[in-house]
Amino acid sequence: MDLNLVEDDEQEKARKWWKENRAPIISGVVLGLSIIIGFNWWNEYKTGRGEAASIIYQEMINTDADGNRVASQASVLGQQIIDQYDDTSYAGKAALILARIAYDNKDIDGAREKLNWAIENSKQFETVHTARLRLATILMVENKLNEALDLLSVDSMDGFESHYYEMRGDIYLSLQQADKARDAYRAAIDGLSADSMYEPVLKMKLDAIATGSKS
Repeated sequence: MDLNLVEDDEQEKARKWWKENRAPIISGVVLGLSIIIGFNWWNEYKTGRGEAASIIYQEMINTDADGNRVASQASVLGQQIIDQYDDTSYAGKAALILARIAYDNKDIDGAREKLNWAIENSKQFETVHTARLRLATILMVENKLNEALDLLSVDSMDGFESHYYEMRGDIYLSLQQADKARDAYRAAIDGLSADSMYEPVLKMKLDAIATGSKS
């Protein structure tokens, strides 16, 4: 057998195979590179937006700490984060601060609006739960107790169990449903972390129910 002929035949087959398959191979390589480049660009884009939002958020905190005389400036910065960086974790945090500023200025509707925004749009479960609990507090103050209970009825509490159950206990107590309040406070105690120092407060609420029942 002529080894040169064999080699030429193999080369010819290779050239033919390449000619038939080069288009999809090149397309696949280009697509793969595009995906990698696009993914890297997206990560850089998100990182950049997060850093920009972080700078504005820190400025908002510093301005807010200066007191009511610059509360309007803090509000402008917070709204800027919500409007321009709503896909970052700072938007939900800014909404919480805006809600507190609004509440301090007796703008209850504005506070509700910002808390609802955080609940519906925040990227962090901690922010969502904090907003829900604060909104429930506002509803309690307004004596909208059943509405507050509905707001606190969630499937997952993500480590906020004690807060949810305590607030439910407070609501049930206001509704004069002592048995449900007692159960809620006990659940709140069970939901505390091992190193929590809040247990005596919850036990005082339990004891108050027991005393009230006897009187």
